[in-house]
Amino acid sequence: MSIITISRGSLAATETIAKKVSAKLNCPVITREDVIAAAEKYGIRETGLGDISFIDKTPSFWHKISDLRNQYLTCFQTALFDFALKGSIVYHGHLAQLLLKKIPFVLRVLLTGPVEYRIKSLMKESGKTRDQAASYIKLIDERRQKWSQFLYGVDWKDPVNYDIVYNIERMNVDLITELIVDLVRRKEYQLNNESIQTLRNLQLSSMAKSFLFKSPRTRGSVVEIAADVTTGSLVVEGNVPKVSSGTWESEIKAVLSEVEGVKSIRVIKKVPGYYKTTNME
Repeated sequence: MSIITISRGSLAATETIAKKVSAKLNCPVITREDVIAAAEKYGIRETGLGDISFIDKTPSFWHKISDLRNQYLTCFQTALFDFALKGSIVYHGHLAQLLLKKIPFVLRVLLTGPVEYRIKSLMKESGKTRDQAASYIKLIDERRQKWSQFLYGVDWKDPVNYDIVYNIERMNVDLITELIVDLVRRKEYQLNNESIQTLRNLQLSSMAKSFLFKSPRTRGSVVEIAADVTTGSLVVEGNVPKVSSGTWESEIKAVLSEVEGVKSIRVIKKVPGYYKTTNME
């Protein structure tokens, strides 16, 4: 069982390599569109961000000042965990590996190439003139950067966000495919019982957060949730809001009690100067 993410850019070779890797490993290719469709049950459509093509638009002022970003990421992450729990996957998309950073053994791949090579490749693939291809690549890179900063607060070109970077100008598609497959078959990138348990805990935690975002009673709550699927327990820690502070805890418990598999909820209320802990068994 393996998880591979391949960053999507303007290079058509990225999609080709993702498909070749998935064929050799006998596992599906998952795209952003697939994850968004699966995340509808968690409320991702309510954010409006799932309907936006990252290539066509940049984040609006409203998106930046609202809580829609966090809700979108939570719903997307939950659905991505769902796919990962089904077996090996190759994710081909835009920086979703950052949502998997707490999971051991995710192989994060970036395919890149010099700008001139990308321009010539796009001209060949699309029939664009050199000026059109250059302008298109510049536009895509700029918009990817804006979305990367908005969603994750990172520079998508920074190699620290990847485990391995391949220069498509110097290495052909088949060679890169073989290198990825050989690497991910090593034991370092195979999920074991412990890492699968970690993934299951993270999925339950993320799903619980999506329930809080979806409910009008708890939307906007700033909390961290630790989950244990073995016991069905959640530990919720967050700041008590000034408004409706008296009902906040009971509303948190009521909403999270609807999450499948949850049997107990512990709430740690952070209040300036002290901590108060309550339990619901």
